[in-house]
Amino acid sequence: MHNFLFFGGSVAAVVAFAAFAPSGATAQELHGHFVCRDAGAFTPEPLGDREGHALSISEESCQATEGPTAGAVGNSTSMWEWNGPKAVELSAQGAARKPGATIAWQDLDGMLEVIMTDGKPTGWKASGHFVVTLATGSWTSLNGKKGEWTSKATGPNVHESDYTFK
Repeated sequence: MHNFLFFGGSVAAVVAFAAFAPSGATAQELHGHFVCRDAGAFTPEPLGDREGHALSISEESCQATEGPTAGAVGNSTSMWEWNGPKAVELSAQGAARKPGATIAWQDLDGMLEVIMTDGKPTGWKASGHFVVTLATGSWTSLNGKKGEWTSKATGPNVHESDYTFK
């Protein structure tokens, strides 16, 4: 996903929507792009064992904006462990649909970092890896495929994600 002291977007998701297969440059690499919005408020919860150690759980809704899955929508949930302005993804999964196709994925890992400007959080960036755990209809060929994703905050509770199947 993210959200990271949060002002915009969960990464899991996208972390999480890395499961779509928009057009790519080569037969081996398929690329895609998503625009995501957080569902509800996001606030890391202090764990109380040390300064800056927190847990966040976020949900998001995304839309594929490029490639053959343009217009598909999906949802994902992610959990992050925070150590100050950096987080490690503990888990993330999601599913998306369009007429005639459904896809589900699970993130394998993820890292997130809050971007600071003049001592204040101004955004975040994240990256990780995923695997497609279910693909039906026109996405059947993606079943079991792995890939990597990157995400960045683009506004309050909004982020964009790019992914590449490997």
